[in-house]
Amino acid sequence: MEKETREKELLFLGSSGGIQVPSFHCSCSTCEEARKNPNLQRTRASVVLVGDEIILIDPTPDVEAQLERERISEIDRIFLTHWHYDHCWGLGAFVEPGSHGIWKKKKIELYLHESYIEFFKRDFAWMSGRYNLHPIKPGDKINLPDATWEAVKTTHTPTSMGYIAELNNGKKFAYLLDSIVPPPKTIDRLKGLDFIILEGTLDEMILPEGETWYNFQLADAIKFWKSLNIPSCILTHLSCHKWEIDKLVAGIKPSERKEYELKNEGLKFAYDGLRISLSL
Repeated sequence: MEKETREKELLFLGSSGGIQVPSFHCSCSTCEEARKNPNLQRTRASVVLVGDEIILIDPTPDVEAQLERERISEIDRIFLTHWHYDHCWGLGAFVEPGSHGIWKKKKIELYLHESYIEFFKRDFAWMSGRYNLHPIKPGDKINLPDATWEAVKTTHTPTSMGYIAELNNGKKFAYLLDSIVPPPKTIDRLKGLDFIILEGTLDEMILPEGETWYNFQLADAIKFWKSLNIPSCILTHLSCHKWEIDKLVAGIKPSERKEYELKNEGLKFAYDGLRISLSL
């Protein structure tokens, strides 16, 4: 389906963490159930805003299959949250289309933290002809046809960012992946949102003493959302597993996720292909 016939919406291309569900190396009950039920399968977390333009946040290694599944044949702009494999390594997918058809006539506008320009030139120099690079930093605002985007600092890495989008119709949401509780300056910007998208990477975590992970577990993500007084929250970047000291084990069952949604009004777990209408 071509972009001009689509309703303005946010489309979740993928909803898993860095580890897909099912994962090839895991035989836990979570992965085994997903192997039997395609509706429970998840690819790596990414979204597109579909409107006058199509804007992709984080091209994952799964992006080609994700776009084919959704019949999206053109991307106008890409925003990166951080320079980790599961969030940026799909950039190479857009090189080959540039040799033919509509892709040959234009470059993709790529917005990335100013420090990643060096990484791009080092790792992806061979695809530089496909992109116009836009170095940005937290606090920067980008005015585009469908929305104004603001880059905000997250706590996943020293240079990781999230984005707040304010659409021309007044709808406003934030996309904060990966991140635990962000810095106070970012929290101050999370006011007046219609909804927020957070990660819920692990259902639970048991860590060795002194070890810290900069990813939310489910309970902490929900607690943070409720502290913001934002009406709705969508959790994505879901491994559907638990971490116990040094191993990944099965997480809560799909039926238990439904119970979380019923007990927490406004909460929704993302899934691959989820569409959120951005119309008034």
